[in-house]
Amino acid sequence: MDERAQKDGEKRVRHLLIDQLERLGLMRPAGMAKPAFEAMQDELCQRLAYMTADGLGALAEDMAGRGGGKERDRFPLAARVLERARVIEAPQADASPLIRKVFAARLGEAALAQGFAPELMRWLRSNRQWPSSFVVNGIRDGARENLRRAEDLRASQGRGQELGTGDLAWLEARQAEIARCVQARELGLGDAAGRGGAAA
Repeated sequence: MDERAQKDGEKRVRHLLIDQLERLGLMRPAGMAKPAFEAMQDELCQRLAYMTADGLGALAEDMAGRGGGKERDRFPLAARVLERARVIEAPQADASPLIRKVFAARLGEAALAQGFAPELMRWLRSNRQWPSSFVVNGIRDGARENLRRAEDLRASQGRGQELGTGDLAWLEARQAEIARCVQARELGLGDAAGRGGAAA
């Protein structure tokens, strides 16, 4: 998603989700200051910019019945909206600016070099935040078994052995995941280069 698509997506979220919920009468949550409420809405626009008009319509309908407060007339908190959004229309591999940034950074480079890129990608899709060093260590450790399996299977192929259907499908799926991680890094590096060119 380039910068123009991101901006268009944010406008779509504002019109089809946020404005729609406010038209239905959902108000600012009790105890939340107006600046914080507006910041929350802005964040929703940024993070849901990947969604289609149909997806946003379905999300608005879903969230209309999930209002907060005793009277169920308060705007839902961002965490709840994002959780339902992932159920209704999950983001594509290249749709998230966060994923592109992570893979364009040293962390993404290390993940590709050390073989835990697919596990990092899956964590990012589930958590939608930059991982701490503690989390990264856990992801790296958790990937060791998969990495070892992939190396063993490739070694078997190198010796001319034919892999079973399940092993072959698993290896091909992992290689496809790695390719998506490489693509995310290329997109992220392209974004950074574009911003640098614009600044110049």
